[in-house]
Amino acid sequence: MLRSREKVILALGACAAVLILLLSFVVIPGISRVRSLSRASVVAEKDLADLRKMRPELTRLDREVRRRLTQVSAAANASQSPLARLTASIQETGFPQSAFSLKSAGSRTGEYVGEESFDLKMENLTYLEAVRLLNRLETGVLPIVVRSANLKSRYDDSKYLDATLRIGFLLPANR
Repeated sequence: MLRSREKVILALGACAAVLILLLSFVVIPGISRVRSLSRASVVAEKDLADLRKMRPELTRLDREVRRRLTQVSAAANASQSPLARLTASIQETGFPQSAFSLKSAGSRTGEYVGEESFDLKMENLTYLEAVRLLNRLETGVLPIVVRSANLKSRYDDSKYLDATLRIGFLLPANR
């Protein structure tokens, strides 16, 4: 039989073991979890505040996307090919057929719209003509997106430039 003094020491040892186990497996991981959740909530609140600041821009972009999608669906019923329509649009801007070169650069299909890419090469443009052309292509009635523009000054006259544009003609995805 154990003496009362041994029982007390054994009980204190058991309490110490239970306390160490509780601290190791419950309290310390719980505190760590609370801290990480606290940090995550601060980051989430910051992201939410940024999204609230961006709300007007997001609504503007949503309207622009909807406008583009209506242009894409309206353009789907045209009988002409995208190449012919794009050539006509560039000629309406004031450039004769001999002033530019338009070549197909492949196509890709997205979730909502497909895209047929074209490379437009022009030489001896003024800066104003290049800006007007880019503006006309982006805001015109055709569903066109200018993906890239490479503008280089001419070596013989710096008032003029050579332009290479990558243009995406948007088509409905199911086409």
